[in-house]
Amino acid sequence: MPDEPPLESAVTLPPPAPEHGTPAHHHDRPELPPIRFLEELKHRNVGRVAILYIVVGYVVLEVFEVFFHLLEMPAWAGRVAVLVMVVGFPVVLIFAWAYEITPEGLKPTEEVSPKHSIRHQTGKRLDRAIIAVLVIALSYFVVDKFWLSKRAASTVEHATATVKAAPTGAAVPEKSIAVLPFVDMSEKHDQEYFSDGLSEELIDHLAHIPDLKVIARTSAFAFKGKNEDMRSIASKLGVANLLEGSVRKAGSELRITVQLIRASDGVHLWSEIYARKLNEIFKLQDEISTTVAQALNTTLSADKPSGIRSAPTGTLNVEAYNLMLKGNYFFLRGDQGDDALATKFYKDALQVDSEYATAWAKLARVYVWQATLGALTAQDAEAKTREAVFRALGADPNCAEAYFARGNMALQILGDWDAAAADYERAVSLDANGTVGDDARGNLLALKANLYGQFGNAIDWTSRRLERNPLDTPNMFSLSIYETYTGHLEEAAATLRMLLEIDPEVLGANAQLGLNLLLMGKKKEALAATEKESDKATKLEGLVCIYWAMGRRAESDSALGALEKEFGKTEAYDIASLHAYRGEADSAFAWLDRADHQAKGVLLSLKYEPTFLRLHSDLRFKEVLRKEKLLL
Repeated sequence: MPDEPPLESAVTLPPPAPEHGTPAHHHDRPELPPIRFLEELKHRNVGRVAILYIVVGYVVLEVFEVFFHLLEMPAWAGRVAVLVMVVGFPVVLIFAWAYEITPEGLKPTEEVSPKHSIRHQTGKRLDRAIIAVLVIALSYFVVDKFWLSKRAASTVEHATATVKAAPTGAAVPEKSIAVLPFVDMSEKHDQEYFSDGLSEELIDHLAHIPDLKVIARTSAFAFKGKNEDMRSIASKLGVANLLEGSVRKAGSELRITVQLIRASDGVHLWSEIYARKLNEIFKLQDEISTTVAQALNTTLSADKPSGIRSAPTGTLNVEAYNLMLKGNYFFLRGDQGDDALATKFYKDALQVDSEYATAWAKLARVYVWQATLGALTAQDAEAKTREAVFRALGADPNCAEAYFARGNMALQILGDWDAAAADYERAVSLDANGTVGDDARGNLLALKANLYGQFGNAIDWTSRRLERNPLDTPNMFSLSIYETYTGHLEEAAATLRMLLEIDPEVLGANAQLGLNLLLMGKKKEALAATEKESDKATKLEGLVCIYWAMGRRAESDSALGALEKEFGKTEAYDIASLHAYRGEADSAFAWLDRADHQAKGVLLSLKYEPTFLRLHSDLRFKEVLRKEKLLL
């Protein structure tokens, strides 16, 4: 056998380097092999530049996120910042390869001879810079983990404690009032919609008086039909004064009795009986609000000398106004079939006055409501809502209710978070102290909490709303959800128990309490709470999880099957969460896809819903978040 060649002959060696002192001409150089290329990357400090860029980018984005939330910048701004950092990375690396720092400034690398190169010194400077930035990044991480995060958590706990603390010892402001629902004294007792409507209008009118605390409708109406002592009512609502009255309506004739009572001693500060025609109702609302404000020595709003808005409903047609009050009555009652009745009366009002902006806006809100009920498809609800909002803003470009309705459509039907935020902000600016502005601000903060994790702000605002609306069970329910999402399970359970003391029939409250107890590992208590739930769908959802956790798989399967069969067309999101809780990822994603086609708004809380935790490690989960624009 011939001798084997030496191993070295199998390796292609690079050409010899030019002799010392002989300049190298870059156009004579061959292509760099991989090993030489990596050495050249190191030689030109490209690796150091890459590391420095990544660390600096991390610090910049973390700081940016703080100001992003502080300044309440839109979601697209965060995406742009990340995109700029990503696009800038290859640009910086190419620049580091092609150019070198010299005593004379930046020069193309190929033009710098080795004897004039200061790459070694530059590398040391880059090393020092990397170490310095790493120290900053590490310091920020430690501060955030052990101080900022704990401070945020304490903010949540403090805000929650504000609600739970008994208000009995707190000083009640003298300039505070609750408008109790006026009593229908009509002969046939068929004017409840009108007496309720008058009470609601007075609440909204008085809310525009800057230095007057006015209890919201939900809490004031909690005493409807109850013969409770005035002092007890005032104590529960935290007010010094109560406005009560009665309405007797016959045709176009009105007889309204109004009394302003100081709760501490029952003294009547003012009372009046009004015998008016129905067409004087707008003037009468002005008169009552102004008299109440004067009796309480409050300062009327500078831009509203009468204390309220002139023709607040957007029409001077009493018949149209009366029909709108009927629509409001059924819209707020919310029983089965009330959506159809509310729609009918709003449309009747628009037959009388086609330029009635508020009626168009109310109609738009009903369409969104019907989409959530499954009475309208998402496509039909969107088309009808857009048309109604278009007509409302055409009649009144400053109709806050129209912007609020369109925000609800963007949030609940379309999942267009940016559009929803913009409309809610506009509604708040137009009705900062009114009912619509208050609801819009609440929705806006809920949206930001779920998008950016700003639950401290949402909890703080909800707590302050409960000061003005202490018996508002929907707000309490929202507070319990925020507490659950932030891991404050004991606080959430306490909030739900307080809610159920006020109203044991609140739909979903017992099931939500059951879920919180289950998450705390209290399975038997969770089952007992869930079995009290009156809403069939919500009860089934709770039972699916509890039976599964207790090892009662057949019963869990049975409850899930019943839920899918009866409520699959409207509850796809919740069904997806149940499959996720049971560890059935494929089924969970299939139902999430169906939920996306039902109403996108239900997906808003996907990142924080505890029943979806088992999906977080699945790559498909991030794809869903990205698709729904729930990742910055």
